[in-house]
Amino acid sequence: MTRNSDLRLIDAAATGEKLKGGFAPALGAAAINAIFAGDGRGQPLARSSIAALAVYVVGAGLTCVAQLVIARIIGPDSYGVYAYVLAWVTLLGYLSTLGFHVSLLRFVPTYQINDEWALVRGVIQYSQRGAAGTAITIVLIGICGIVALHRSLRPELALTFLLGMIMVPFLTLNFIGASVVRAFGGIIAALAPERIVRDGLLLVIVTAVFCGNLYRLDATLAMGATLLSSIAVLGLVRIFLRQLRPPAVNRASPAYTPGDWWRPTLPLTVIMICDNLMSRSAVIALGLVGNTRDAGIFALAFNMAALMSLPRMAVATAFAPTVSALFARGDRAGLQSLSAKAACLSLVGSACAAIPLLLLVHPLLAWFGHDFLAGVPIVAILVFGQVFAAACGPQQHLITMTGHERAGAAILAACAVSSFVGCVFMIRWFGMTGAAFATTGTLVGWNMAMGFFIHRGLRLMPGLAASFKARPRLWI
Repeated sequence: MTRNSDLRLIDAAATGEKLKGGFAPALGAAAINAIFAGDGRGQPLARSSIAALAVYVVGAGLTCVAQLVIARIIGPDSYGVYAYVLAWVTLLGYLSTLGFHVSLLRFVPTYQINDEWALVRGVIQYSQRGAAGTAITIVLIGICGIVALHRSLRPELALTFLLGMIMVPFLTLNFIGASVVRAFGGIIAALAPERIVRDGLLLVIVTAVFCGNLYRLDATLAMGATLLSSIAVLGLVRIFLRQLRPPAVNRASPAYTPGDWWRPTLPLTVIMICDNLMSRSAVIALGLVGNTRDAGIFALAFNMAALMSLPRMAVATAFAPTVSALFARGDRAGLQSLSAKAACLSLVGSACAAIPLLLLVHPLLAWFGHDFLAGVPIVAILVFGQVFAAACGPQQHLITMTGHERAGAAILAACAVSSFVGCVFMIRWFGMTGAAFATTGTLVGWNMAMGFFIHRGLRLMPGLAASFKARPRLWI
């Protein structure tokens, strides 16, 4: 077995195309190439992203419907409690993965291509056991904290937190399992349980309880339904994992090289925690000051604006492993071309989604009552940040998949802290609107900082800048 084989990436990847120019406007040419050109592995980036985008779109639709139905049924205050607790639970779930749900996407394919099946089995077992142990520890600490503070907490908030703590291990193992399934090539099998099954089942449970008047309609109902759906999803992920796991993995005795695994995993852990903290800073800050009503309205507005990120997420699904392969081959031109194509696809998809959302947000929120109309300007502010991020493309993946996890973690950590601090101060002065401006400002600053690093550290033009760089050649 070769030491540090995790740093050797799939050699079967084909080189990406070099940047072209001269027959159409730069942005238009990049968009055309993005649709038809190869992604570096012999598959068009657009084609590789379509299946993932379909799952993301269907899943986002179910998520949006589920959240809207829950908000409608339990009201803004209870929905705020649910959103506040769910923000903490999700953050703790990602923390418990220790970053392995990302690093497995690098280790497992690399070990497979080198027939190092013992290491494949070892890294899977090691990550599952470490994540489960961390999650259980967090649950025990959380339960002790709830018991100690239960007198100062509203009964609804305390019970919702208790259910949320129980959900952490299931959520953590879902993340790890889905990552392994994706590493074995099951992109749809990895995405569908979390994106479609979980929220679809959540919607069914809440609707059934509401129609049958089986339980009181509050945050505990929503969190209990989320817990049950997470357990069901974990079972489904385990089934997919058994089906996709190569027989050679079952025959191999596990081998462990934790030193190699922890080196990139630790900064990835920081990235995951900070990424989730940054996206949930406003809801957590509003909940900490006791304004659960505004937390619920902001959470609903944020979920609607987050639809703009779906095209970027879908592109990143095919983008991340391709970046690793091209970087390992030293194909800088291929990386530059792929980055521009990914940014074009992300921007076009997000822009197409932003227009109808901005037109429909007012009547949609009005259906929930006058209280939720306060989220209309919040959606508009957040959409601007999402479209800007789409124009930059999946820059975080470009940084982490080229071995610069520490730099990516440092940039994101600074932005996450700035986001939370900004939300705390802006909420004090401007309420939810201030939180929206702080969230969007941080998102824009984060992408600008990543673009600067990509330009200086990787010697690549970030995002759409690569497309416009070719424009002067059109006039020669």
